[in-house]
Amino acid sequence: MHPRLFRLIEKHQRIDDLLRLAQQRADGSDIHRLRILKMKAKHLIARFMAARAFAAASPAG
Repeated sequence: MHPRLFRLIEKHQRIDDLLRLAQQRADGSDIHRLRILKMKAKHLIARFMAARAFAAASPAG
């Protein structure tokens, strides 16, 4: 697995864990902030995967 992809997925999992804890504490401001961060992390992972797919499909040279 590509190191950057690994870090992005790791970050996404950490945010998900923090979001779960915030939901258990019913901390509304943390929940909203963490949902936004999770969405951004998910978007970065998707962009990275799309760029890798595009690079793999592009002719070399």
